[in-house]
Amino acid sequence: MSALLQVRDLHRRFGDHQVITGLELELQPGQRLALRGPNGSGKSTVLRCVTGTLTPSSGSVTVGGYEAGSVPARRLIGVSLSQERSFYLRLSARQNLIFFAQLRGYSRRGAERAVAELEEELELGEILRERGDRCSTGMILQVAFARALLGHPRLLLLDEPTRSLDTDAVERVWQAVDRRPDTAVLIATHQEHDLECCDSSITLSL
Repeated sequence: MSALLQVRDLHRRFGDHQVITGLELELQPGQRLALRGPNGSGKSTVLRCVTGTLTPSSGSVTVGGYEAGSVPARRLIGVSLSQERSFYLRLSARQNLIFFAQLRGYSRRGAERAVAELEEELELGEILRERGDRCSTGMILQVAFARALLGHPRLLLLDEPTRSLDTDAVERVWQAVDRRPDTAVLIATHQEHDLECCDSSITLSL
């Protein structure tokens, strides 16, 4: 079986600073892999290379056989990155999710239905009523995770998705992943519970 995600000899530097050197990894459908390591070790850099928002200095990244960042590759991915800044602060969290669902190809009615289903599954009722600028960091993380699930992605890229969540919210995140057993997960995390929910891990160093 060909891997859903393939990272081959990935190098990424910023100026003279080498962040990632020769990284190799594969993910099959349903597998969960954690990236661990200190801040600055390149965990988020790897995720951004997979999304295509960063271009490797050398090496290759493919998703479903497509080059990372290409339209076919992006259609296979759901993303929740740390320090999320892409939500519209004057819109409610629900309006934000409906907007991003439409960008994923849903009709307006389909977007509303998909958001309502995620609202129930993730218990987001109170959060989705709030404007973006009134949401705490933990609330935004939960909305970002919900957005990552839109469109039934085959690969979830999660950057510290539980770092500001209470125990119940963390459980809801991983229960949602459990309900999608064919979805692969690549997660950057410092949280022990997240590591326990993964099949394996790669430790990156400075």
